[in-house]
Amino acid sequence: MSEKTSNGSGGIRSIERALKVLTCFDWQNQTLSTTEIAKKIGLAKSTTSRILSTLENEGFLFRDETTSQYQLGHQIYYLGMLAQKDFDIREVSHPIMKAIRDKTQETVSLYLLENYQRICVAQVESERSIKQSSVIGESLPIWLGASGKSMLAFLEGEAWKQAAKEVKPLTPKTIVKESELFKELSTIKDRYFAVSEGERYDEVSCVSAPIFGRDHKVVGSLSISSPYYRFPKDTRDYSRLVIEGAREISEKMGHRWK
Repeated sequence: MSEKTSNGSGGIRSIERALKVLTCFDWQNQTLSTTEIAKKIGLAKSTTSRILSTLENEGFLFRDETTSQYQLGHQIYYLGMLAQKDFDIREVSHPIMKAIRDKTQETVSLYLLENYQRICVAQVESERSIKQSSVIGESLPIWLGASGKSMLAFLEGEAWKQAAKEVKPLTPKTIVKESELFKELSTIKDRYFAVSEGERYDEVSCVSAPIFGRDHKVVGSLSISSPYYRFPKDTRDYSRLVIEGAREISEKMGHRWK
């Protein structure tokens, strides 16, 4: 009995170690040596070598004969493709959006980035009689409002300059001066959320957070919007909700936080 228990726990430990090896690889570390992996997982080089050999034999790792560096193998890519089959960000996001709507009683929207435009692809509307709603499929400039700026802040510098050239004053609160726009985008990038009040419509306010894909690039945003008179002066609760929601969606899309 004791021998079986020992073997069982040993098998579990081996699986845990193998999984730790696989999670050493990311976008910054696509190839690693045995020494680097051993250091990352805190095991002896000899033990690490045995794990690596097993993973290589099973196709989960590939070893370059010239450099002796390891990288993820074909089995990982095959499993990844299976995991992504029929994947729909709207399905993944819906329960998260509904939970936020239920907590705030305001409309929650999902936007995706496409050609420097933000497109509303999903929405869970407020159940109140007076509410803010967006048109599903509507394409809007990325420089307009919190939903767009929360994405724009995480694009390259050239995108900022392009936005500054395109921005138009739709309301008195639309930020059109380049220096002010860049300052706002820097603030958004630092705190991971954007707030807008009356930038598109005088009577609408919004808070939004960026969503990232597996390549660490921004792909969309999650927002809470409401009539201006119901929008809280202290946005900390709303910003926390969209940041946490956007983070959960990002992780479900394969994003790994640094």
